Amino acid sequence: MTVDKSSRPDPSQLDEIGRAAHATADMPARRWPRRAAIASATVIVVVVATTTAGGWYYADELLLVDASPAEYPVEVLDVTGDTVTLTGTDADQPGLVGLEWNSGYARLGPEIARSGNRVIRPLVPFPDVPEAGTKARVDGYAFPSELATFRTVSTLDATEVHFPGPLGAYPATYVPGERDRWVIHVHGRGGNRAEAYRLVPAIHQLGYPQLSISYRNDDDAPSDSDGEYGLGWTESEDLAAAVAHARERGARDVVLVGYSMGGAVVGNYLRVHGETGIAGLIYDSPVLSWADVLAHESANRNLPGFAAHVASAVVRVRTGIDLGAMDQIRNADDASVPVLLFHGSADPTVPARSSDEYAAARPDIVTYIRPAGVGHVRSWNHDTDAYDAAVTDFLSSLR
Repeated sequence: MTVDKSSRPDPSQLDEIGRAAHATADMPARRWPRRAAIASATVIVVVVATTTAGGWYYADELLLVDASPAEYPVEVLDVTGDTVTLTGTDADQPGLVGLEWNSGYARLGPEIARSGNRVIRPLVPFPDVPEAGTKARVDGYAFPSELATFRTVSTLDATEVHFPGPLGAYPATYVPGERDRWVIHVHGRGGNRAEAYRLVPAIHQLGYPQLSISYRNDDDAPSDSDGEYGLGWTESEDLAAAVAHARERGARDVVLVGYSMGGAVVGNYLRVHGETGIAGLIYDSPVLSWADVLAHESANRNLPGFAAHVASAVVRVRTGIDLGAMDQIRNADDASVPVLLFHGSADPTVPARSSDEYAAARPDIVTYIRPAGVGHVRSWNHDTDAYDAAVTDFLSSLR
């Protein structure tokens, strides 16, 4: 994938993008008074130009790998026994979540009490306890990302391994098991290997070896020449290398787990490499259709309805990525692998309607769990026991 990193599109690219926008914005001919026609044409030109520019800069945002340091918007005000008092952004995130600070990690229970701008929650050392005055952030992964600490709190024999891939050696977290069916986890955009850690213990109980992989442009993985996300188009080759690694080490077949954009990575792997050797899929808030995500974000930015088409054209012109080809809803008839699909109804990032349509298109292979009022990749946090049980039942049902 090659990306023009200039902050301003050149005229030839604007022409190509503009044609896509104009095609979407075509209107039936009418005999309007000349002044009205000129005014209307001016408005259309301005809207198209503005939307094209907006699409260009939204593509920047979509493709950008954010390397900025972590922010800690929550402050610990008090710790008393097994409760903590917090203030700040996201201190009241629902469900079982983590609390991360520079030197430690704990868990916050789902019970929440409020007093003004203060939030009081149960505190579980995991393994640490913060002091009053600590700056922290709430973490949906609910497990520490540092591998040694993950080993401590999970009591699992988790190690870092490396598998060879298109750009070099890729690190992955490996948890051994006695079966010859492996489970490979693929994190989402802006995430890391720890996104899978909350599910790893339940799957370990079933005896499956597991890999939680990195892919290109992650902090600890090789970078490609442009250092930008491929939105699943390029990362799927890194997943293919991980699958090959598992097979070389005795895997008869694999189950693929995709979180958020990890769902697009998995989907494009299946499109390019096929379903041979894939026993099942687990999706959590997956990107099944970039068109739906772009339309959702365009609406959030108060852009016209055709802005999603413009943004898709921008991505195609700049990078060669064909977002339409990766649309798993459009290609649902070609699928045959069993799928366990989680998607909260209140997901603000990836609209649940994508999963609704996918499940409706293939009820014969899709088991769909849609928790009401739950956000992006938070179904486990909402009800850990029900989530783990659903995964256990699904994996046990696979042939």
